[in-house]
Amino acid sequence: MLEKALTVSALNDYLKDLVDTDIVLNNLVVEGEISNFKKSTTGGHWYFTLKDASAQVSCVVFANFAARLKYAPQDGDLAQARGKLAIFNKRGSYSLQVYFLEPAGLGDLARAFEMLKEKLAKAGLFAPERKKPIPPYPRKIAVLAAPEGAAIHDIITVAKRRDPNLEIHLYPTLVQGDSAVPSIVENLNLAQEVGDYDVIVLARGGGSLEDLQAFNAEETARAVAACLLPTVSAVGHEVDFTITDFAADLRAATPSVAAELIVPDKIELRQKIDDLADFLQRGLERLLADQYQELDYGGQRLDELLQRILEKAKENCRYLADRLDDLNPLQILKRGFALVEKDDRPAVCQKIKKGDLLNIRLVDGRVEAKTLNVWKN
Repeated sequence: MLEKALTVSALNDYLKDLVDTDIVLNNLVVEGEISNFKKSTTGGHWYFTLKDASAQVSCVVFANFAARLKYAPQDGDLAQARGKLAIFNKRGSYSLQVYFLEPAGLGDLARAFEMLKEKLAKAGLFAPERKKPIPPYPRKIAVLAAPEGAAIHDIITVAKRRDPNLEIHLYPTLVQGDSAVPSIVENLNLAQEVGDYDVIVLARGGGSLEDLQAFNAEETARAVAACLLPTVSAVGHEVDFTITDFAADLRAATPSVAAELIVPDKIELRQKIDDLADFLQRGLERLLADQYQELDYGGQRLDELLQRILEKAKENCRYLADRLDDLNPLQILKRGFALVEKDDRPAVCQKIKKGDLLNIRLVDGRVEAKTLNVWKN
């Protein structure tokens, strides 16, 4: 039995003193693959894990050092970190406090990612010409996602806000772990068998390079590329790319963005339709107004033309009436002549002999006469 037991605090304090006074542990250079890289949204600190094939160590870069670094680390990078080991008394844990970080090459996962990406690209799986168009107005979509995850919640929230009548069918799918690839492939095939979906969405809310391995698997990529229905890859946050992103017909930065890309906003569409209807109505009204104006102008021109025709016709009638009036025998009588008739026929057209009874028409009456003599010139 120990003569005197140490408290946990005393033990941790003792270890901290050893670490703080060790020359080697205060100036370390550690090489490993970066994983679970995160930036603090408040303090500006960086947190990540350095790992190799059999071990890992937690690392932190405080904001004052992070602001000086030109290197922007990403999951999968092989990096060298210079810093010191730090003991956290309360938790009894340690981490590497990094004050300089530089890339050392590709990590195993990143190298495997690039190799598979190159292989599938050469096989034509990422070719733009093989990608299917996303229907502009989907009525029914299938979502492959974890039922308890944020991805399906985000898709439903955004999609239903944009189109309340849209049908969304969830296919509960494992998105991480050894069974994730078979789960994704099985549900992808099952959704195709149903056959009446407009779009299939593969969704996950991001994660480290290790977390996304199911979406970086060759089997998953080939299943997505071979899918008969249009596919959307909504895996990860804005900076995360997976092999599935390249194989799918459309890549969305997040599940929420996927819903915005494939589901039209019905309120916005309705407003556009109303605006178009107003535009067409105003155009029709302007067209009708122009036509009415043309008709009115044409009517005025027609009235003027008819007036000129009528005036010309009246003028012709007056001229013909004057000519007829000039030819009227009564007008001749007014000039001092008389019309001599025999048996109601002009006497000039008949043979006149002595004793014939003649009818002489004057301008103001008639005179009857009887021939006394007839002679010839």
